[in-house]
Parts: sequence; C-alpha cells; structure tokens
Amino acid sequence: MKTKVVHITQGFGGLFTYIKQIVTKIDYEKFELEIIAPENQECRIFCEEHSIPYTVINLERGFNPFKDFIGLLKLYNFLKKNKPDLVHVHSAKAGFLGRIAAKIAGTKSIYTPHGISYLGFTGIKRTIFFSLEVFAKKYTSNVLACSESEKIRCRYEVGIPEEKIKVLPNSIEVNNILPQIKDSSTKLHIGTVARLTYAKNPVLFVEIANQIKQIYPFAEFSVLGAGFTDDLKPEFLAAISKYNLEKSFTIHEWGSFPSVEHYLKSLDIFLMPSIFEGLPFALLEAINENILCVTSKCDGCCAVINNNENGFSCMELDDYVESIKKAVSYPQLNYDLRLQAKKDLQRKYNLDHFIINLQNYYLSVKK
Repeated sequence: MKTKVVHITQGFGGLFTYIKQIVTKIDYEKFELEIIAPENQECRIFCEEHSIPYTVINLERGFNPFKDFIGLLKLYNFLKKNKPDLVHVHSAKAGFLGRIAAKIAGTKSIYTPHGISYLGFTGIKRTIFFSLEVFAKKYTSNVLACSESEKIRCRYEVGIPEEKIKVLPNSIEVNNILPQIKDSSTKLHIGTVARLTYAKNPVLFVEIANQIKQIYPFAEFSVLGAGFTDDLKPEFLAAISKYNLEKSFTIHEWGSFPSVEHYLKSLDIFLMPSIFEGLPFALLEAINENILCVTSKCDGCCAVINNNENGFSCMELDDYVESIKKAVSYPQLNYDLRLQAKKDLQRKYNLDHFIINLQNYYLSVKK
C-alpha cells in the first residue's frame, strides 16, 4: 500500500522549490502526494502537470487570530476526512497550524522550518514568534531540519527533543561542469537572488555595492526576486539613491528570467548578506554555476560556505569588501575556492541522495 503524504505550505519561492523537487523525483510506486497551499497560479499549473491533487486553503502570513482559527479548522477537517499517513508542514504559519491540526486529527506530522520563524523579526515580534514556536513544541511529532544550524536552533532554543529532529540538507541536481580561471579586473557583476525583506538584508547589499563601486568603477549590481513580499523595497531604493547607484543597479522581478540559472550565469560574484536562512537553494545553485559566493555567517549560509575554503563568509561591511577585493585581485584563489565549493556541492547536496534519504525517512516515521 502506498504511503500518502500531504504537504502544507503558505509560502512559495525557495520553499516551493523544495516541494517541487519531491513531487518530481519521488517514487510513485511507494508514495502518493497531495499539496495544500494558498491559491497560486504556478503551483496550480505544476500540480496539474504532475497530476498532484491541489487543495486551496489560504493561510495568512501575518498574525490574525480569527483567520488563523478558520485556517486551522479547514486543515483539521481535511486531515480528518482524507486520513493521510503523514503531513509534511513547511515554514512558519503552515508549520504552526499544520502541526496543531495534525495532532488533533491523529496524524503524524513532519515540520521543516526552512529557517526558524522568529529569526526574521526583532523586538516584540521576535518574542511573539519565538513563543509560538515554543507553544507548538508539544504538537511536534518530528522535525526535518534543512541544515545543522536549524537543528541546533530547534534543539537548544525551542527545546524540541533531539530524538525528534533529523537533518536532511537541501539539495539540487548538480552538474559536472567544473570552474575555469577567469579575469574579473575589467568586468564585475555582483548579484543576488532575494526578496527585499529584513531576512535578506538588502540595504547592506547596497552599502557593500557603494564601497565596491569606489574601488571598481566598472562594477555592476543586480537583484533577482523583487516583486514578491518587498517589505524593505522603499529602504532599498532609498539606499541606492543615497549613494547615487541608480545607473549601476538592476532590479529584476521574480520571473524575469526563464530560470534562476539563466540569471546566475551572468554573475561574477554571488553576494548573500542575509540575517538568517534555512539553507538557501539560490546559494547552492550559484555554486552549481561555478560562481564565487560571498555570504554572511548566518544560519544556513555558514552550513555551506567555510571562509577561505570554498568561498567567503563575512560578519561586517569591511569583511565583505575585503573578500570581494580578494576575489577580483587573485584569480587563482578565486578559482580554488570555486572548485572546492563545487566538490562540496557534489558530495553533500546531491538531489538523488536527498530523495532516497527522504523516502526512507518518510517510511521510518510512518511506522
């Protein structure tokens, strides 16, 4: 008998990449899948193409007790009626309501945070979201963390028992093309894939760009991912204007390129100064395209990039500037870092291995 797994999400972006990988690669002789998500045209088309049942339940991103209670009831009624073997819930709101609904309905759940929710806030909001994670702990059957740092947060901050947590890193289909030595002394395109939100730290991206522009006047900068939850777009644009970088910046809305890979191929350096991440697919994809990566030392990024070993991992503005200068000034170092990053990608973040391990994990949880 097939194992029926229902995925519940309220978000898309990198999170939807994770779900699409599972839908595309899983063994349908052993598993049956269904997706619960808000109305989304991309999701609807994808589910139709793969004959995956798609149930629309809108879960608000913000905190709205009335709408959240309605969402919880809808999830509970669905699970009680359809009786899946497992519920795999993703990110903050779907993870919170999905775990509670599954517990009440008597269904085993697997929670993948994709970056712990409270890390994306400061002040009272951070306290509220942290409290919600702690509250949901008693409804948590299993946690499938996408990085070791995510596991540590769940274990030692939220307090989820270690035996309930497994790490299965995000992965991609890795190509076999190895990097080549290249000259960045006359052309320098620095870009990122990010929403313009607090977690992605877009204003720091602009501050780094300002410093680099003074050293390399020919440098160009770009961001792919705008137009999708742009909470900090006004501050981002104001920073570009403040430093007179309008002619050096290109902002691409999500969907501007046929694929993320098409965009990444245009870059010389992939810059990710995030405040927190789960384990970013965009970073893995940049490595796959043999792009040198300069990231923050935040959760998720530090799981992939080891400073001066397979890229640059930074804390302060000056760290980013010095790292980019090294990448431009020393082509051999640039090449060595990219080569090691690609080797690490092939060894640690291979999608075929991920799917095999995920299937085994699903079956072990089902027992």
